Amino acid sequence: MNNFKDIYNTYYKLVYRLAFKFLGNHDNAVDITQDVFLHLYSQLKLKREIYNTKAWLYKVTSNLCMSFLNKTKRITKHEYENPAVDEVDNEKNIEVVEALKKMNKRDRVLLTLYSEDISYKEMVEITGIKFTSIGKTLSRALKKLKHEMER
Repeated sequence: MNNFKDIYNTYYKLVYRLAFKFLGNHDNAVDITQDVFLHLYSQLKLKREIYNTKAWLYKVTSNLCMSFLNKTKRITKHEYENPAVDEVDNEKNIEVVEALKKMNKRDRVLLTLYSEDISYKEMVEITGIKFTSIGKTLSRALKKLKHEMER
């Protein structure tokens, strides 16, 4: 699938949802989503082959979100007003997002991908972590998240 319009229509909500989970802010998630699709458009315009579109989109989204977070450092709780995704519209999910912000980049990316039901194989493509290490690394990240949530 290398038709921009088809890719956009198929994956827009998925990219937005991932960006929102990382950032916890509707406006920032929309901006990142737009940037992701601008990157995609330029890649397709250059006739570059993207073999696994979904994994490529996840990787670009997570990288742009992490860059954004590194620039802004802290996002305050008041930015959670009016989320556009229903599943993120409760206090428990806000607590999870807050706990995720306190984790390192690798763990945050893995946990966000895990919450999107991404396969281990796709996680390998997105993160660059060895396939044999993904399970254990994810397990440790889940334990860290649980510990952070209990605080």
